[in-house]
Amino acid sequence: MTTLDPWRIRHGSARTRTSVRGSTVRLLRRLAGVTAAALLAGAALVTVDAAPTEALPRGESVSFSGGLTISNFVMPDGRRAYCIEVSMSEPTGRVTGTQRSSILPGRSGAFSSWGDAAGMRQMNYLIDRHGQSGDAWTAAAVQLTIWRMRENFRSGNAHLNQKIATLQSSQRGRNLIAASDSLYAEAKLRAHPPTDPVPVTAALELSSHPDGSPDRYRVSYPKGTTSLTVVGGTFVLNGASKITVSTGEASTRDVLRAPGAKTVEVTGSWTAAGALGWEPQLDISSTTTAAGAIGQRVAVATGISKRRDATGLFPAVALDARQWAPPIGSSLAQPSAELGGTMVDALIVAAPETGDLRMWPDAEAEFTAYLLPEIGARKYDQEWEPILGEPYDAQAEDPETGRALWTEWWAGADGSALLDAAGERIPVLDAEGRPSSGVAADGTRYPVPLTDAEGAPVLDDDGAPMHAIGRDPVMESRRAPVIWSAEEIAAMSTEERCTAQPVHRQSGIRVPGVGRFSTDPVRVRSGGTIHWVERVESRGAVVHEGRCGVSNETTRIGQPGVVTRALDEAAVGEEIYDVAIISGEFAPDAEYSVGFEAYRAPEADATATAERAARETALIEPNCSAETIVFRSAPVPVDGPGEVRSPGFTARWEHGEAIWWVETLYIDTGDGPEPVHRGECGLSHETTRIGRPAVETEATPAAAAGDLISDIARISGRIEANDAARWELVFSGYRERFAPVRGTESGEPGAEEAAEAPECVADNRLFETRPIEVTAPGAVRSEEVAAHPDWVGSVWWVESLWLVQGEKRILVHEGDCGLANETTVISAPEVATEAVDIVAVGDLIHDTATVSGPLSSRPGVQHEVLFEGYRGDARLTGTDDAECGADNLLFTAGPVPVREVGSVESPGVTALPEYGDTIWWVETLVLRDGDDSVVLHRGRCGLPNETTTVQHPEVRTESAGSATVGEEMYDVAIVSGALSAREDLEFRILFTAYARSAANEMSCDAHSEIADLGDQVGVMVDGPGRYESRRVRLTEKHVGMGGFVETLVMIERGETHVVHVGECGAQSEAFEVRLRESAPLARTGGDPVQPLLGIAAALFLGGACAAGAVALRTRIRRRRRRSPDRMQCSQT
Repeated sequence: MTTLDPWRIRHGSARTRTSVRGSTVRLLRRLAGVTAAALLAGAALVTVDAAPTEALPRGESVSFSGGLTISNFVMPDGRRAYCIEVSMSEPTGRVTGTQRSSILPGRSGAFSSWGDAAGMRQMNYLIDRHGQSGDAWTAAAVQLTIWRMRENFRSGNAHLNQKIATLQSSQRGRNLIAASDSLYAEAKLRAHPPTDPVPVTAALELSSHPDGSPDRYRVSYPKGTTSLTVVGGTFVLNGASKITVSTGEASTRDVLRAPGAKTVEVTGSWTAAGALGWEPQLDISSTTTAAGAIGQRVAVATGISKRRDATGLFPAVALDARQWAPPIGSSLAQPSAELGGTMVDALIVAAPETGDLRMWPDAEAEFTAYLLPEIGARKYDQEWEPILGEPYDAQAEDPETGRALWTEWWAGADGSALLDAAGERIPVLDAEGRPSSGVAADGTRYPVPLTDAEGAPVLDDDGAPMHAIGRDPVMESRRAPVIWSAEEIAAMSTEERCTAQPVHRQSGIRVPGVGRFSTDPVRVRSGGTIHWVERVESRGAVVHEGRCGVSNETTRIGQPGVVTRALDEAAVGEEIYDVAIISGEFAPDAEYSVGFEAYRAPEADATATAERAARETALIEPNCSAETIVFRSAPVPVDGPGEVRSPGFTARWEHGEAIWWVETLYIDTGDGPEPVHRGECGLSHETTRIGRPAVETEATPAAAAGDLISDIARISGRIEANDAARWELVFSGYRERFAPVRGTESGEPGAEEAAEAPECVADNRLFETRPIEVTAPGAVRSEEVAAHPDWVGSVWWVESLWLVQGEKRILVHEGDCGLANETTVISAPEVATEAVDIVAVGDLIHDTATVSGPLSSRPGVQHEVLFEGYRGDARLTGTDDAECGADNLLFTAGPVPVREVGSVESPGVTALPEYGDTIWWVETLVLRDGDDSVVLHRGRCGLPNETTTVQHPEVRTESAGSATVGEEMYDVAIVSGALSAREDLEFRILFTAYARSAANEMSCDAHSEIADLGDQVGVMVDGPGRYESRRVRLTEKHVGMGGFVETLVMIERGETHVVHVGECGAQSEAFEVRLRESAPLARTGGDPVQPLLGIAAALFLGGACAAGAVALRTRIRRRRRRSPDRMQCSQT
């Protein structure tokens, strides 16, 4: 930047500077003295330069006979532009503005606009597909076609008719017309518009897997699908709940149901793209001629394009994926009973641990009681009746007194039996039980008194007379009880002995659902040990059957019995325990105690189906061994029947999901404790389940950048904070990323493709919240996180539940990566920008940002756009090599507030000359929250639509050459090209003279400056033209060689900016001052005739100038009456 003397700039130099128009008028007034004026070397003259530099250089061109040349023009960004106004002047000046248009605009009083939509599309196609090829012949054919299309191939335009006539006059020209016809036919055939995408209307289909696997499903998806997400399962191919697929074809993917999932639901996303095509639009630029008049408009193709892709989500498809499992059956018998009392057994039906209950249809239970055989004990039948041996006869006995029973009959005096008329013995007692009397068949009256030898009556002890009676023993058939022998028992296995003696059976007990189903009370008919076995049948099939000999199905008669009831459920950190209920008779002089043990149950197989799990549970013997024990108590004394509570212990996470209790009853008769009863392993009523929390989550589904997002975890199950356990929940967010995985099964459709699974690792983690303490089931919301604009797209939430046990921290749950309900889609505002494209140095430039899409509505935040300009390089515009940094930053404009979506314009910025010829705009959309700011969007560096091309004027100079002392010395600057028309700007040319050494070397510094010959006030420049420095009368002190350096400056609000500085030592700026006595140097050689020829030439030039001035005046008048010069995009 150069600072001039303000006074000299404001007041000017002593000489009056003249404008182009003023010098022309004065020239006309001095026509009478034109010849003399031509001979004066020091006369001041400002004229329009005849050959200004073209801002739009010609591109490819083809010439034809008749003087016709057809060409295109090269835009600053290198694209080929084509003329669209055949009647207007050739665009030899600069581009003054560009806009996208769907019509070819007209000009008032000259021609109308042309807006045929099909034609505009065809022009776009031709310029795009053929007009950028670099082939001159094709370019000429495109240009001719555009002209002809605008005139609708009619002959109504004289300028076009002239060109057509010229072309038709030669075979080459006729070939070009034929080529134009061919291009037009092609454009009509192939210039299709871009089509809107057709949404995908086909639906997803979910079905059971063809191979019949109960846990596998198959989803079919249509062409256009981009991704699939499953809830309640994972994809077999990548083992994840989300998978990306190729949009190019329809296919299928296999799904594996997640353990415990009741429903498998699949959703997906799709995208549809429309066909590429050409819009009926062109980028149309206005131009000027070299003289600054209105030039012909030119057009550049907007190019092939497509409409915005359509995207959407498929409606979810779901199948009932519940894995049905039968109920779990167990039983619990009355532990002890008394002889003559009653006993019962009970079937306990519970829901399955995994899967959903499918109850046995029409189920009925049967209970069988088995009396354990003992050596010497009686055998009993199925009605609990003793089994008797073979029958034999024996005298009957009175059941009350035990005396033998006899049958008495009346006898005669001789002791023989008296008979009745039927020949039967006469019983002593009649039917009423009274002594009978009467006359026997032989006439003997009975009863016959007994007499002694003397004939005296025989009396009994009571003094009553005795009669002659006979008797026979009362006989009965008897069967002796059968007993168990030692040999029999020894010959049986344990299982055979247990079921050898069924004594009771009850059947037909309906089992309609879960619950407790008991037998009717059964009368106890003997001592011993009863083992119960339950059996359940459903429609003729046995669906459950107990095992004989288990402790929970044992009733002890006349001895102590034990039944237990463990704590059903507990949370981690709580105390768990068992309770033994002891009943029955205790042996005298014996001590009893009970011990308790706890074992870790195996974890459920997460991959097993419910049916399989239930089946395997039934087949696998529960294992309570040294490898699984977690607790053993000391024996607890038992004083008598009642409840005994075990010592407790704290449930820990490592104890698993279930604890199996086993109790042991001991008796000590003096020789040490001996076990008389031990419980079974794995009984349902002896199982304490350690509750584990379940976590379901739902994240904020969508948010704008800057909004606050969060996740909600709904925790169910047993969870509570206590002295032994604390719970913490941590939420993490991950950027959507998929990692390639290998398919798990070769038969999976798509296994040959590269499968991808969602990946949530440290590399793509965006944030992690602080731990949140969880004290009870319920909803837990994460701390809110501000959505950063860099997160645009999908953010996957993953929750982690931690258990803190003392100093130990255990991860007990971690959510899946990439779940649909755990995805927050972050969207950021889109910003489209359009900067002023082409300006002259000094013009005001600006950028326009159009903000669309969602803006954060969070209270207290503000949006604003900051505009920055960077020094660019036209060669790098539109490439990835363009760089915008602190080193090339030119200016910052704004910030400009953004209160709603729409367009905002940057403040105007003067295109200073030091900015160069290419300015790259970069816009930054910022969200401000108090003193904090977040960049929501930043434009790319070097975009063509964000590039402003600054046109600089060109300056060339001509010095006065050689002069002698006493003559005048001056410099001439010829300005061409673009200059800003702003009224608040001033352009000046300054001239500085420097001394040149004898060796023709010149140094442009203060030590060699010839201040007398320079012009630091300068000449005001108001347009292209010829500008002369002040003239200086030479003196002897000026003798020597030197040179001028011109400087074009721009002055804005008192500040001076250098637009152009001439070359130091340029030959065109060299001069020499000689003494008058010296022979003058020839300007072009040493021929002594040359001065005379110069004088003659000057005289001739004067006459020519006079004639030219008259012609110029006439031309100016015509310009005022008509449009600019009729120069075309072709030359004739």
